[in-house]
Amino acid sequence: MSMKPGFTSLLLLLFSGSLLAQSSADYYTLPVKKEPGFEHHNTESYLKRFGEVRIRNRWYAGFNGFVRNDQAKLNNNFNDLIGTQSATDYGFGASVGWVSREQWTMELEYARSPIHNTLVLHGDYPQIYKMENDKNSILFRVKRRILFGKPSIRRSALWVGAGAGIVPNSGRQTKYREFIGYRSAGRRMGYDTLFITSDTRVSSHPTAALEASAEYILKVSKKIDISFFSRYQWGAGNSVRTELVYYVNGTENQSASITGNGTGLAFGVSLRYNMHLGYDFGRMNSSSQKETNL
Repeated sequence: MSMKPGFTSLLLLLFSGSLLAQSSADYYTLPVKKEPGFEHHNTESYLKRFGEVRIRNRWYAGFNGFVRNDQAKLNNNFNDLIGTQSATDYGFGASVGWVSREQWTMELEYARSPIHNTLVLHGDYPQIYKMENDKNSILFRVKRRILFGKPSIRRSALWVGAGAGIVPNSGRQTKYREFIGYRSAGRRMGYDTLFITSDTRVSSHPTAALEASAEYILKVSKKIDISFFSRYQWGAGNSVRTELVYYVNGTENQSASITGNGTGLAFGVSLRYNMHLGYDFGRMNSSSQKETNL
């Protein structure tokens, strides 16, 4: 009977020892060593082992801001009583583009930028009134890189392009104004009362635009580009129109129109993010074939 306590103590001692040995083994487990020559590569760094990295195609999204100047036309100045002038304003837009082998680009852009009519009332203190359309336009561009080096290599470069677009119009009335003034009718004849009405409306149908552009695209990083651009647009159709009627002493004397089609020049900056980069693995495959042949 005296052997049972001793046997039980022996079992407890052996069980405790096995637990301590297991915990010590877990605590002192040696770290796994990396195999010799093992390195982590992303796609671009891996392709650099075979030469310059070539891009088959890529997609980007961009946001741009710009300053734009456009011109209006006046067909009658009421004996130099009225006039017009160019207008300068800012605009912004968003775009998406696809680039093929760093040589050709197709781009679609929505821009928020006004087309103006500007009325100038001449006198001792000239008054200037600017009227605008709905400020919307959609443009499609095709651009070509001016190559200074190998194609398919993404780098900072100069691009030229051409495009066409549509300007949606609402047909709404934007502004109605009336002006009154006085003019000497001659010696002992008093003064004439001059009265001008101005009615500005946006076209009731869409109009079009053509564009020529040049831009320098600066590669900032793998995902980011910055573009500095200039664009000249020709308007096809009048997006905004101002009808003016000139009265002298209550009698209609003359009429005139100011029209704006958006013809003008813009300068701006665009920030672009490359959403997808499609790499060209052709050089890597040819290198593998050479190694196999050897």
